[in-house]
Amino acid sequence: MIRGTARQFADKEIRPIATELDESERFPAELYAAMAKLGMFGITVPDELGGAGADAVSYAYVMEELSRGYASIADQCGLVELVGTLLATHGTPEQQQLYLRPLLAAKRRCAYAITEAEAGSDVSGIKTTAMQTPDGWTLSGGKLWIHNAPVADFAVVLARTAPELGKRGMSIF
Repeated sequence: MIRGTARQFADKEIRPIATELDESERFPAELYAAMAKLGMFGITVPDELGGAGADAVSYAYVMEELSRGYASIADQCGLVELVGTLLATHGTPEQQQLYLRPLLAAKRRCAYAITEAEAGSDVSGIKTTAMQTPDGWTLSGGKLWIHNAPVADFAVVLARTAPELGKRGMSIF
């Protein structure tokens, strides 16, 4: 059922404006909200947290159909799925209420900050650090090509918390 919904959405809503979106580089807020209403955000996130509670195959079907319409739209769905899964799996109840539920309802938008100038696509080479303080955490470093940065309400950032552990000493904030 969700595959058919995604296919119909791609054919009727995405494809007719795909060229315009690509040429203008405009964020498609109207499509973003519509995808949330149709249940395409948080497909594998448990339903009690605001997701669809479906399996990975259902998610793959949605991504395939949205990509038929315009790959950048599927990318938005993928970003919500990635960050939504992180928040559902590792977020506190407060974080889930503040970030996850509004993200899945398209009330908030997220950015994903991993890439750094010196590391490129080699995530294990990042230099951004996170130090715990009495008030929480202080992040220090710089990121490039932050996915969704211009339209985001919050960001998920990868940083080193235990440099002595190498690639295992990184955390998401």
